[in-house]
Amino acid sequence: MGGRAAAVVGVPWRTMLRQLLPLLVVCASACGGAAPLMHPAHALPEQQVTLGAGFSGTVPIAPARFSADNKADLSIEEGAFAPGLAPWLGGRIGLGSGVDAGLSYTGRAARADIRKAFELDGPDGPALSLGIGASGVLPKRRRDIGLRIGGVGADIPLLIGIRSDADLYSGWLGARVGAELLSGSQELHNDPLDPTDAQVGDVSGWHVQTGGLVGFRVGFRYLFAVIEVGAAMHWAEGTVSDQQVALQQFSVSPAGAIIGRF
Repeated sequence: MGGRAAAVVGVPWRTMLRQLLPLLVVCASACGGAAPLMHPAHALPEQQVTLGAGFSGTVPIAPARFSADNKADLSIEEGAFAPGLAPWLGGRIGLGSGVDAGLSYTGRAARADIRKAFELDGPDGPALSLGIGASGVLPKRRRDIGLRIGGVGADIPLLIGIRSDADLYSGWLGARVGAELLSGSQELHNDPLDPTDAQVGDVSGWHVQTGGLVGFRVGFRYLFAVIEVGAAMHWAEGTVSDQQVALQQFSVSPAGAIIGRF
């Protein structure tokens, strides 16, 4: 009787896993996604650690403004803006004296940061934090346009936030600026009907963004749910096989995660 019941219960789970597996594969291999902060304005106490997992996304709000409508512009858009959905994995550690540091992965890039938080009215009062982050933009492939592009970047976030007395919830808002240098290559086909008639051209450029963000965290002691939404204006320029291209785009970047504290 017990084995029969276990089989009946097991069937829906196997069915659900088969249905969810394609979505999980897409999320795990996605190259889009923003780089959300996912932490409040208050720094972690010394030697305290947080680890979390969730999602991040980049959603264009208005059509991109290109310098010209061609394949080269698409290369810059994919390298600099990278619209899409991706996983978010991150961790932080408290270093003491209002300083903590973190590592995160967002499909498109890996980011390391350090920041200093200033308590404005005691441990349970508002806090102001200023940080700096360095990113490695992981090489991205778009086989349909023969593109491979990556790079390095840096950003500066400024946050102000509050939290409850027992840290059951916290909220923050802030401003953020960042810049990236991009490089890579792209196959350029002289004859679309002949895939062997291709030349490999160099791709290089820069990407600057500026915007704001708002976040909220709620939980108890060791487990928290976090949501964060950012909005930014992007500017990018580059060269694709000696052709100069440019891009302007406005985006919204939602993110969410479950974070454990140890």
